[in-house]
Parts: sequence; structure tokens; C-alpha cells
Amino acid sequence: MSGEILKTISRAIVALVSECRIHFLNKGLHSRAVDPSNVAMVIVDVPKESVDSYRIEAEKTIGLDMNRVFDISKTISAKDLVEISLQDENNLRIKFGSVEYNLALIDPSAIRKEPRIPELNLPAKIVLDAGEFKKAISATEKISENVVLKSDKNSFTIEAKGDVEKLTFTMAGSELVEFNGGEAKSMFSIDYLKEFCKVANVGDLLTIYLGTNYPARFSFELVGGKVRVEYILAPRVES
Repeated sequence: MSGEILKTISRAIVALVSECRIHFLNKGLHSRAVDPSNVAMVIVDVPKESVDSYRIEAEKTIGLDMNRVFDISKTISAKDLVEISLQDENNLRIKFGSVEYNLALIDPSAIRKEPRIPELNLPAKIVLDAGEFKKAISATEKISENVVLKSDKNSFTIEAKGDVEKLTFTMAGSELVEFNGGEAKSMFSIDYLKEFCKVANVGDLLTIYLGTNYPARFSFELVGGKVRVEYILAPRVES
């Protein structure tokens, strides 16, 4: 796979957890995990068509220290070709250029149980450039610890209120890539949203599925659509 794909996968996962299971499935790579506070979940999928070569003798699940993988990915350029292979039951090889790392695997049973992906029927769907969302969240962090996401029949709004300041970022339905005008409003922690946004760049697509005081889904199409990362985040309910 490209170095960019490896960076994207590991960045997405370490936003929430340090260790996870990676599933080598016939259809590609899959991973999902929930953060220690049970507030957010990450789901990562890389279809086999997204990588240069993909070969497995049988579907397999391994446990990995993703912090270590992310550290290694920082030394790899986006265009480098990276080869990942299981050497045996205990080691994963990451090879690029003349550099080769051998990482000890973690027993998957020793890693926290994977969450069940919840079925969420959320009324609002908002599709926008992830870079726009990233800029808005970056601006709100200077004002409040929380941000309110709102959707109505006309627009999508990001709002933060501090003691003396208020920031409102509004995009009309016509300015969005896709918008269904569903009614929804929920408050979320800016710290989590900031971590989610680190995986994305300008030009990446972000789809937000939003309800009222309900968990939201933030689905990113990354690396030209080759990697799909979805975060599910619980709201902060106003008292």
C-alpha cells in the first residue's frame, strides 16, 4: 500500500486507542475500537482494491500497538510503497525502501472487546468538504469546550458559545455537497472533533449523520476515496 494509506489508518485509530485488532478479510482490511471513556468509536475500512497488492491464505485477526505503527508511518513519505506481511504468528513486518521493521503482535484476546456497531436512524445528512469542517472546529476551540451542530430545512450550523464570545459557522443547503434538510441538534466535545479532523485534508469528503441529543456519525472518505474512516460520537446533553 502507499505510505499515505498507512499514515491515514494509523492516525485514525490512535485518535481514540493505542491498541486494536486488525482484521485481514477477503474484502480488505477492517478495524474498529471504542475509546476508554466509551464516548467515541472508530471504524476503519480499506477495500482490497485500494492497495497495490493484497493476498491472504485465510482471513485472520491480529492485535497491534497502533501508536508504534503511527510512529513508524511518520518516517514514510506519502508516495512510498509499503509492504506489510505476517512473518509468523508473533511478528508483523513493515518494509519500505531499504528499511524493515518487525513488530511484535499482541494477542487479540488481550485487547478490549470490539464494540458492536450501533444501528442509528439519524434524520439529518450533511455532506461537505472536510477541510471546511476542520477550519470551523479549529476556530471554535478558542471559545468553548463544546460545540453545537444544527441542521434545519435551510442550512447546517456549527455554533460555540463562551462567556463573552459566540462563533457561528453556517452553510446554506446549496453550499453543501449534499444536504437533506433534516431537523437535528446536538452538542459535542470539541476535543474529540479536533482529533477526528486530524485524519482529513482539504478536498476529502465528510458525511455527517446527525440527530437531536443522539450519537452522530462522522464518515470520512480519505486518500481519494481509498480509505473510509467513520467515527461515532456520543453527545453532551444540555441540562
